[in-house]
Amino acid sequence: MKTKIIATIGPSSLSPSVFNQMADAGMDFIRLNSKYGTHLQYDKVLKDVNNSSKRLKIIFDISELKSLDYFIKNNLEYLALSFTESGEQIEEVKKLVPNAKIISKIESVRGVKNYNKILDFSWGVMIARGDLGEAIPLEQIPCLQKSLAHKAVKKEKFVIVATEMLLSMVESPKPTRAEVSDVANAIYDGASAVMLSEETAIGKYPIESVDFMNKIIKHTESCIF
Repeated sequence: MKTKIIATIGPSSLSPSVFNQMADAGMDFIRLNSKYGTHLQYDKVLKDVNNSSKRLKIIFDISELKSLDYFIKNNLEYLALSFTESGEQIEEVKKLVPNAKIISKIESVRGVKNYNKILDFSWGVMIARGDLGEAIPLEQIPCLQKSLAHKAVKKEKFVIVATEMLLSMVESPKPTRAEVSDVANAIYDGASAVMLSEETAIGKYPIESVDFMNKIIKHTESCIF
């Protein structure tokens, strides 16, 4: 099964033309995050999704529960929860949106400590290496990523590897060799999806970022499957 590409939508990717070209380049999911847009802008994005010839899925990323109103109003399906740290936290959200497919973002020491319980209550997890790298020594992140991903795969959970995957493409039309290796290693780790953040939200090359990530996925998977 092809590793999916998640692209965060923002100023660089709001226009229908860019959005459609990203879909053609290999984008499978779009991620909506209040850091990069307003609800009014999201309304236009949702129209673009409905008008797209490709069946795109939407992840709504929240940091506070009051944002659930927009999720419910638009009958969205995938909900990413920032700083998930316990199974009980997920249970509380499920009471409000029982049909949501909850993606728990692992971003703290407590989230790592309670990971097994979090997995049990989640549809999927996101290994969010940005904030996680602030909480845990950087040299430990690669090993931890493998451990978290393998546990998720074993429990048949959707697992996303995120943060700074092709970050240099915010300014450059091509990634670095290290970034290409990073994406490939996430695939070797069993990632269900790899995610673009700044690259597609505020970068100069959102289409090229999706296209290059798709190339990495195709070649890496041809080596292991």
